[in-house]
Parts: sequence; C-alpha cells; structure tokens
Amino acid sequence: MIVEKDNFEKDIHLLLSDTVKELVVRFNKPASEAEWLVEKSDMKNIIAEKPIALHDSAYKWATKLLTENGDIETLERYLV
Repeated sequence: MIVEKDNFEKDIHLLLSDTVKELVVRFNKPASEAEWLVEKSDMKNIIAEKPIALHDSAYKWATKLLTENGDIETLERYLV
C-alpha cells in the first residue's frame, strides 16, 4: 500500500535525522561530520532491507556508527 510505504520512508528519514542530532548533541560532533557518518554508513538502505532496525533508538545507532568508524576516543569521552 502506498500510504504504508510513505510512512515507512518518513520513519526512516526521522530516525536518520534523530541519529544526526544524537551525534551532534550527545557526542559533540559537528553537524557536517554527523551527517557524513550517517551517509557513509548506508543506514537508510540497511533499514529499508531490515525494517526491524527501525526499532533501534537514534542513540543506539549513533554509538554503532561511532564504533564502526573506529571513533573510540569519542565513545570513551562520553560513555565512560
């Protein structure tokens, strides 16, 4: 159904935006770097292929992206 697909795409966009916000606010990343991390991760396609990933919080996605990017310094600074 078209409405469900539109809602799904809106939900994905919202999670992407919220993840960028988490990276900026909670982990003190510049907005451009946060956006780059989200784009680099191909998060949108991952969620589209596995919709269950939409249930993960933006915070969880942010920590996952930092981990995948090897940004241990940021994780240590804000999680320890």
